[in-house]
Amino acid sequence: MPLYTYKVKNKAGKILTGESKIKSEAELRGILEGKELLPLEIKEKNALTDVSQISLFKQKVKLKDLAVFCRQFAIVLEAGVPMAAAMDVLRDQTANPTLKYALNDLYADIQKGIQLSKSMKKHLSEFPEILVNMVESGEISGQLDRVFSRMADNFEKEFKLNQKIKSAMTYPIIVMCVAIGVIFILMVKVVPSFADILKGFNVTLPIFTKILIDISNFFKSFWWLMLGAITMLVSVSRAYSKSYNGKLFFGRLAITLPVLKGATKNIITARLTRTLGTLMSSGVLLIQAMEVVQKILGNAVIAEKIEGVITEVKKGKGLTQPLNAVRYFPPMVISMVKIGEESGDLDFALQKSADFFDQEVEASMQKLTSLIEPIVIILMALVVAFIILSILYPMMSIYQTMS
Repeated sequence: MPLYTYKVKNKAGKILTGESKIKSEAELRGILEGKELLPLEIKEKNALTDVSQISLFKQKVKLKDLAVFCRQFAIVLEAGVPMAAAMDVLRDQTANPTLKYALNDLYADIQKGIQLSKSMKKHLSEFPEILVNMVESGEISGQLDRVFSRMADNFEKEFKLNQKIKSAMTYPIIVMCVAIGVIFILMVKVVPSFADILKGFNVTLPIFTKILIDISNFFKSFWWLMLGAITMLVSVSRAYSKSYNGKLFFGRLAITLPVLKGATKNIITARLTRTLGTLMSSGVLLIQAMEVVQKILGNAVIAEKIEGVITEVKKGKGLTQPLNAVRYFPPMVISMVKIGEESGDLDFALQKSADFFDQEVEASMQKLTSLIEPIVIILMALVVAFIILSILYPMMSIYQTMS
C-alpha cells in the first residue's frame, strides 16, 4: 500500500501533520474528515517525491532505535493503553523514517485485527527475528509488556556491546589513517625534493635510495590509480564478505588470528548467552531460540557449528553436551548451562553468564586495542625510518666527499 503524508487543521485551528499507509488518498481523506480534521494537504511518498523511499537512501533501523521503541511501547502497554492507541502514539514520536514507515503499516494492520507478530514478519528488515519471536510468545502468554521491556534491555546491551567494539577500534584506525597520510605526503612532496637535490650532485645512489625514488615517482604519477585500486579493493572485500564463502573466510580469521580470537570468543559468547536467555525467559522453545541465536552470532563458522547443536537438541540430548562438543565456548558457560538444565532455571543461568561476558568483552577490547596500537606505530616508524635513512645516507656521503 502507498504511504501518504498529510497536513490537517483541527477544531481549535491547530495545524497537525502525520503519515499513513492506506489504499488511496480518498480513503485517507475520509478517515481524517471522520475525525473532524480538515485536510489541507495530502501527498503520496514515493521515489520521485522522497529519496528516502529509494533503498539506497533508506535510513537503517539501528539498535538504538529498536531499544527506544521497545522501551516506550513497554511503558505505554504497562499503563494500560490499548495496543492500537499505543502504536498510534509511538509512530508519531518515532524520528527514524524507515521505522516510522513500518510502524504506520503495523498500526494499519492492528486496526484490521491482524496480530502484531504477523504484521512484524512483513518487516524483517526493520524488526529482527528475535523481536518477532519474542512478540509472538508474548501474545500467547499475555505478557507483551514484559516482552518489550526485556527486548529493550537486550537491544540496549547489544548497542553498548557494539559501542565498545567501535570505540576500541576508533583510535587504531585514526592512527593508521594518519600514518598513511604522513607516508603519502613524504612520498609525494618530501622525497621528490631531496631527489632533485641529489641529482644536482651527480652521485651514485645506493640501491635502497633508488627504490625509494622509484616508489615516490610512482606515487606522483599514478596516485589516481592507487586510489582507484584501494577503492576497488575495499568494494570487492565488502562484497566478498557478504557472500557465503566470504563470511566463512572472515569468520575463520576472526576465531584463529592471535590478536582477534580472544575478543571474538567473548563477543560471540556474550551474544549467545544473552539472546538465548532472553528468548527462553519469555517462553520461546529451546530449538526455536537456538535457530534465532544462530543468526545473530556474527560469525558464519560458529553459526554452522550451532547447526549441529540444534540437530542434537532435536534428538533430545539437551544443550550441555552438544554445546560442549563445539569445542569453542569457555568452560564456565558449559558449566552454567549444565547447572541451569539440572536446576530447571536455564534462562537465569544464561543471563548471569551474559552479564559476566559483557564485562569480559570490555576487558578483551581494551587488550586488543593495546596490542593493535603499538603494531601500527611500529609499522609506521619502520616505513618512516626507511624513508629518512634512504635520504640521509646519500646526503651524508655527499657531505663527507665535500669535506
